Order: sequence, then structure tokens, then C-alpha cells
Amino acid sequence: MKAREKNLSAKGLSLQEEIQSCDKDKIKIKETIEQLSQKAKKAEKDREKKETELAQKESHLQKLSQEQEELEEKLEELKKESEDRKEERVQREISKAETDRDLVNLEESCWQDLKKTIQEVKAEIPEDKIPDKAIEDKLAEAEEKLQKYKSVNLMAEEEYEIQKKRYDFLMQEKKDLRESIDTTREAIKKIDQESKTQFLKALTEVNTHFQDVFSLLFGGGSAELTLSDEGHPLESGVEIKAQPPGKKVQTLSLLSGGEKSLTSLAFFFALFRYKPTPFCVLDEVDAALDESNLKKFLELMKKIKEQTQFIIITHNTKTMEVADYIHGTTMAEPNITSLYSIKLEQRGEKVS
Repeated sequence: MKAREKNLSAKGLSLQEEIQSCDKDKIKIKETIEQLSQKAKKAEKDREKKETELAQKESHLQKLSQEQEELEEKLEELKKESEDRKEERVQREISKAETDRDLVNLEESCWQDLKKTIQEVKAEIPEDKIPDKAIEDKLAEAEEKLQKYKSVNLMAEEEYEIQKKRYDFLMQEKKDLRESIDTTREAIKKIDQESKTQFLKALTEVNTHFQDVFSLLFGGGSAELTLSDEGHPLESGVEIKAQPPGKKVQTLSLLSGGEKSLTSLAFFFALFRYKPTPFCVLDEVDAALDESNLKKFLELMKKIKEQTQFIIITHNTKTMEVADYIHGTTMAEPNITSLYSIKLEQRGEKVS
């Protein structure tokens, strides 16, 4: 008897260590899921922020490009006007040179023909016949306009270089932002793909266990887990289709109360097989089962209780018969609760 108690104590310690190890694994998995979720959210926020910044910079870049085009057009106009004025100035200088030449020729002709200078000839002409100063005034006005046209913006080329450097800088910023957005999208895509792969793998294994447990509970039949939207498994719901022996394939909502309970238990134990734990607590899962379905459930419990410790809360005596220990409370006197524990000896078991 002491050896058995020692073995049971060692087994209890081993189970506690396994429980602690499973709890640690569960915490690590939750932390990993949380980290992946936070990374995905952060990546999405970064992507939205960078897209907003890119839109703002593109707008600013477009504005600068428009201003640059306007400056270039204005510069071209000024260059064209400057060339035109230079041409006019050259023409006027040529005209002036021709006039000076004509004056020289005229002076020579006056001296040769009249033996007089131009001044002497002008002195002999009456004042009322001398031409007015319209030509001189026009010439002075043209020279004044020419002086105004000479005031060209000599800093236009430097301003153009400054705007060009700014434009090149913004284009590089735009390129960097687009590369960052592409990198973020690729990371999100990899996370989604890994999540999808893990989910579909788990669904396939659970589906296999679900079919086995369902057949075991119902003594035949078939059951299947399907996705409501196979194109988007991570956002899709999961539907349960079951076909008890002798019936058509139905959804879970069309089954009877007992069949629903057995199907739910089959799904639960399928998950349990995929991710087993050292112990499991079941709270009145047999309440909706009739006698025949309860018998199937208890047969399953007898087969798997050696692998996992089950704690079942029940009022059904049939369920109590498959237990190894029974713990209960009673209130023999008002406000006084008593706890009772009973160890059941199974048939054929030798008492040490």
C-alpha cells in the first residue's frame, strides 16, 4: 500500500510538473501570438503613416514641379525678350552708324558742292523750316526702354539649380518611402501566409480526429469541419457537418439535443487530441444525454481516462460508476457543509 501511495505521489508530482510546463508553453504561445498581432498592427500603422506622408510629399512635390515649370516658362520668356531687345539694339546701332555715315557724306557733299559746312547751311535756313525734335524724342524714348529691358534677373539660373536640388531630394524621399511601404507589405504578407499555413494544418489534423471520435461515439457515421469562406480562411467561420448512422448529412443546428451534445463532445475531444493536456475539467457535459448516448460517452471516457486525468462535475450515477474517485459535499446540519471522498474499486482490481 505504501509503495502504491509513493507511486501515486510521484505520478502527482510528475503531473504537476507537466501542468507547469504546459502552462509555460501556453503563456509562450500567447505571447508569440500577441507579439505577432502587435507587429502586424504596428506594421499596418506604419504603412498608413508612410502612405499619408507620401501623399503629402507628393502633393508638395507636384506644387514645386508646377512652380518650377512656371519659372522655366518665365525664364524662357525673359530670354526671348532679351534676345529681341538685343536685336533691336543692334539694328538701332546699325541705323545710327548709317546715319553718322550719311552725315559725314553730307558734310563732304556740302563742302564739295557749296564750299560750306552743315552748320553754315542750317544757319541760312529759316527757323520755321527746321524739322521738330520728334525723331530725337523717339530715339530717346527707345533708349530709355532699352535700359529697362536690360534689368534681367541674373539669379534665375542659381534659383533654378536650388529648385532642382530640392526636386531631386524629394524624388529620393519618395523612392525611399515606396521601398519602405513595399517592405512593410511584404512582412504583413509573410505573417498572413504563416498564420494561414498553421491554421489550415491545425484544421486538417482536428478534422481527422473529429471524424475518428465521432465514429467512436456514434458507432459509425461521418463528420466534417468546413470553412464557410475557403478563399479567406483567416476571416472565415467554421461549420460542423455531421451524419449519424442512418441519417442524412446535417448541420449542427438540425440535430437532436443528444446528438448535438455528442457531436460537441466529439469536437472537444478532437481538439483535445490535437493539443492534449495533463488534466481536463468537464462540467455536466452528460446532462443532455439520454441513456444510450450516455453509454457511448462513458465508453469513450473509459478508453481515454488512462491517458489524461478527467475531473467531471455531474449528478448522474452512471457517470459516477466509471470514476476512480468521487468527491461530494453534503449539509447534514444547517450551515455546516461536510466533504466526502470515496475511492471506487473497479471490478477485477486487486486492493493492495
